[in-house]
Amino acid sequence: MASGANRQEEQKSRIYADILARIVGGEFLPGERLIEEDLARVYRVSRTPIREILFILEKDGLIEHVRNRGARVVSFTPDDVEQIYEVRKALECRAIRGTAQNIRLEDLLEIEQRLQAANSHERGHKWNQEQVDLDLDLHRLIVLHSGNRWLISCLESVSLMIHSLRLLGYRNEDHARQTGEDHLAIVRALLRRDADLAERLLAAHIDTSKRNAIELFYRKNQKIATSNGLGGVRSIRQGLGVT
Repeated sequence: MASGANRQEEQKSRIYADILARIVGGEFLPGERLIEEDLARVYRVSRTPIREILFILEKDGLIEHVRNRGARVVSFTPDDVEQIYEVRKALECRAIRGTAQNIRLEDLLEIEQRLQAANSHERGHKWNQEQVDLDLDLHRLIVLHSGNRWLISCLESVSLMIHSLRLLGYRNEDHARQTGEDHLAIVRALLRRDADLAERLLAAHIDTSKRNAIELFYRKNQKIATSNGLGGVRSIRQGLGVT
């Protein structure tokens, strides 16, 4: 039962991340409709999870529901990406100071070992997925061991969007490698219970991720603008491959 529920949540997270990537990348243009039936067909799910995902996207300000017209994409700009990362940086840097005092050594040693192993593996799909999993686990540990339930609540409310933006960075192998090294340095600062160093490393890591996300945003939009100039603007149905 629990495993089935977990699979459903993972599926929703994956679909949310893919739709977010399409919005950030300009494949889903501002003002265009997201049709439940089309999305359900593309992602091979029923309309129920799609409806739930659209509700979350609306809560996160990425789409809006218009009376008698359904959901449509809201403009998403580099300023939005920057602001989301600034919120993340403020919250996580505050969280890590508490984590440096609260987290168990066993948890840190376990994730240090996993990071060392992953960073030494050959690059490829499996390596990339290992880094993604470690990214999620480490940042979850930082938040959950902060000792501040209000801070935890604030971060959880935007966690899906933040994680989805982080996933975009793993499309760049060099960024993924640097991320693994950053994570290892943060864990080792936590092992020394050095809150100041851990906070500085985390802040620099988030700033690098922010720059990467904004650069990716520009590259994808330029590519799509060039494509539109050559072949015209595609509809969302065409972008999804729905006929």
